[in-house]
Order: sequence, then C-alpha cells, then structure tokens
Amino acid sequence: MIFCDCDTFFVEQAWLQPEAEPPVGLQPSLINRERELIESALALTRGRISVPDGAAQKLGVPRTTLESKIRSLHIDKYRYRTEAREL
Repeated sequence: MIFCDCDTFFVEQAWLQPEAEPPVGLQPSLINRERELIESALALTRGRISVPDGAAQKLGVPRTTLESKIRSLHIDKYRYRTEAREL
C-alpha cells in the first residue's frame, strides 16, 4: 500500500532496477581471505576449535559455524595439531 500527500505520485526509475551483483572476481578473493583467517586461527590455537581460547572464539563465530566453514573450504584442521606438536 502506498500513500501520497499530493495528486501525483513519482517513482524514481532507479528504484525499479535490480541491485547490481558484486563483481565475479570478488568472490574468490573473499573465499581466499576467509580461508586465510581460519587457517591463521587454527595455527594460533594449535587446531583447537571449541576450547575457551579456541579458533571459534578468536574468530567470533559459533563452533558449529566454524566447523561448517572448515568442511566447505576443505581445510585439514588436523594438520595444525600435528604442526603444533613438531614445534
């Protein structure tokens, strides 16, 4: 429902245009940045995700969200546990 205080209702043409999608090149760089952040948090926490100072807390996301992202980005979270023991 639209209300108008005058006799003529005007619609800006730009309002009727669909929103532009982000450039295609942006998505891969966002995915790479997300992967870098997750891998850095895993390295910092030695692969621990849900402990009080774990990767999920450091990233400010729920454990389940981080686990899902790790799976979707095909990150080997166990690699960081092994590397931590070698240090």
